[in-house]
Amino acid sequence: MAVTQGKMPYLCGMVLLATLLIAAPSAHAACKSPKNICKHFDDCLQRTSDPNNKDVDDIRAGVKARDGQIVLAGAEACARDLGRKQQWNKWARGCSVLELVQIARTELELGKVYCDRDSQ
Repeated sequence: MAVTQGKMPYLCGMVLLATLLIAAPSAHAACKSPKNICKHFDDCLQRTSDPNNKDVDDIRAGVKARDGQIVLAGAEACARDLGRKQQWNKWARGCSVLELVQIARTELELGKVYCDRDSQ
């Protein structure tokens, strides 16, 4: 009996570890619409004709600083300007600020074609 009691905590620990490893990916929410977010960033970055438009500058500055809050603020402001605020909220729900920086960086550095491909 003493041998079984020594292995019981080990077995329970392994079951707990396996449960955490399996449940961890589902606990972390991921972007549900990265392709739409990519297109939104592309649309925002194309709006450079208005000199008063600071949304593009905010997105670029956020990517450069790797600050997702700045990227998010610029993208939300752009969504308001384009009349897509509700759509943006739906697309960005569940996205981490790190994912938004990554999508915006791909769009800035490589362009929409690569951003669309990486977002699938």
